[in-house]
Amino acid sequence: MIEDTNVTFTSRLLRRHQAGFTLLELLVVIVIMITAAAVVAPSLGPRAQQARLDSGAARLDALVRHARTRAVIERREVALLPSADGRWVHLTYPDVDAQVRTPPLDLGETLRLRLAQASNTEQQPGIIFHADGTANSVDLLLSSDAGVRRMVLQPARGTLVLGGSS
Repeated sequence: MIEDTNVTFTSRLLRRHQAGFTLLELLVVIVIMITAAAVVAPSLGPRAQQARLDSGAARLDALVRHARTRAVIERREVALLPSADGRWVHLTYPDVDAQVRTPPLDLGETLRLRLAQASNTEQQPGIIFHADGTANSVDLLLSSDAGVRRMVLQPARGTLVLGGSS
């Protein structure tokens, strides 16, 4: 009986020391996780850039709708003007050269806006919304490292039609 007790005690002691992972096992798991992260991480970069481009397009669309609404409600022209570097977009009253009480839209560090006037290039470089809600025809190019999003302003409705990325 003493012999059985001694064997039982020894087996319990061995089981207690065998619980857990060895340092080698932990290092192997860490190396596998780092390798998997190195494979997955580069594919996340373009998705984040594409998400920023999509977000910028949505914010620009909201500002265009706001400018059109202001023009209709106030019964006067409202202009949407990008800054020289294309990062900021301002709303102004073109007839009195005054700022609208709407803060400028910051597109962020990586997004830039360019306008391509479709007609009547003598006007100021921007989108002019008239009191009836119409606007001049303009192509908007929103660019980032992820590509270029082309948007077309429908003159009769004063709304943006989002194009694809290139």
